[in-house]
Amino acid sequence: MTILKCDKSDKENAEKYILKNGEKEIGYGYFINREINPIEIFINEKERSNGYGKLLFAKMLQVAKEKGLKALIFKIKDENYRFSNIVSTSGALHVSSSDGETKWALPIF
Repeated sequence: MTILKCDKSDKENAEKYILKNGEKEIGYGYFINREINPIEIFINEKERSNGYGKLLFAKMLQVAKEKGLKALIFKIKDENYRFSNIVSTSGALHVSSSDGETKWALPIF
């Protein structure tokens, strides 16, 4: 399993990382220069529920730490329960819930 930083990103103000198993692309993630939801990840549908999202999220947290960030804020829609689970099990603190989304604060150590 490898996570590679792309030379170019298809999102503005974002660094893109690709998760690969051999030559097969499993998913990708973005570290975006913004205050809320600075990390986005996507795992191919057939590859979900195998821990790949947690692996990629851990790498993105490492990037945040290297940038000197001390905490991240996420607002996650309730239907995005997989990402919400990844964030919450990574040590995030529940801040609030309203209008179909939950706000989390994740300290970075």
